[in-house]
Amino acid sequence: MVQTQESVFKKIAMSKTPAGFMHFLQAGLMKQVQTGAIVPSQRFLINKMIDPIPEAYRGQIVELGAGNGAITLRLAARCPEARILACEINPTLAQDNRYNLAKAGTNGRVEVVTDSAEHVLAELDRRGTGRADYIISSIPLGNMSRKRGLALINVISKTLARGGMYVQFQYSLLHRRKIQAKFPNVRTVPVLLNFPPAVVYYAQR
Repeated sequence: MVQTQESVFKKIAMSKTPAGFMHFLQAGLMKQVQTGAIVPSQRFLINKMIDPIPEAYRGQIVELGAGNGAITLRLAARCPEARILACEINPTLAQDNRYNLAKAGTNGRVEVVTDSAEHVLAELDRRGTGRADYIISSIPLGNMSRKRGLALINVISKTLARGGMYVQFQYSLLHRRKIQAKFPNVRTVPVLLNFPPAVVYYAQR
């Protein structure tokens, strides 16, 4: 039976239980450098992250730092024809993401990979099976060395299709120059209602 977007959103809301938040909190505290947050993204930030992607989009979307699926679920509901590859290095959060996707009934449209963003993107580039039009990232650049952060942004640029968009959220504007080194066309949008307040970078290739 084909599910309506409304029914999917109801299942997503049901998945955001206190137990789910506690699981994210525990995973975030144990591996803070990787996770970069101790609570999942709220709807205000999620809306800004996925807003540039048309609902009728049918191509490839790559999500980096997918966590337990707060953005992945909304993205799958918004773009039912898209192919989504979600990357999460924390195995606990990756498993939670798979569980939440199955519970929401995404019918295998989303692949969750437990690996580093660099490895996943390098493999996509090596395969040459078609570049992603959208790469959205929640990876905490501030927890990386300058060298590793620049290397990640470089591989994102190589993997992104010409004219494609890289969407990155952070909790500061400190990384604007790093992103502009590969993406001259960058704009930022503050999300003050998120906890904690965040900023979203939209970088066009």
